[in-house]
Amino acid sequence: MLSHTGRIIVISFVVGLGISAVVLSIIILRRGKLYHRLRPEARPRRWILISLLFLFTVFVIWFPVWMTWPNALISRLLLGLFGVTFFLVAMTIKWLTPLVDSYVKRRGWPLR
Repeated sequence: MLSHTGRIIVISFVVGLGISAVVLSIIILRRGKLYHRLRPEARPRRWILISLLFLFTVFVIWFPVWMTWPNALISRLLLGLFGVTFFLVAMTIKWLTPLVDSYVKRRGWPLR
């Protein structure tokens, strides 16, 4: 077990990583300076970033509720929502990437 100070350090580190990942994703999605510094083939797909940000949002809503009330009905419902969201995002990224890419191109939306 970690001491109280160790827990605070770990929680601060994880929260900092989460905030920096969200800020970095938003900067890339808004096509800021960092976006233009990346080579076009190295830029992440926009729909993947949006999917991962949505998954992170569901996690941020579910996790504190689960930590506070682990056996409550709302906690279990949010756990189910998180599980379904995680499964759909993971399977879409793993198996359906070419289909989603062709759909995005057909609609005329920017892929990267």
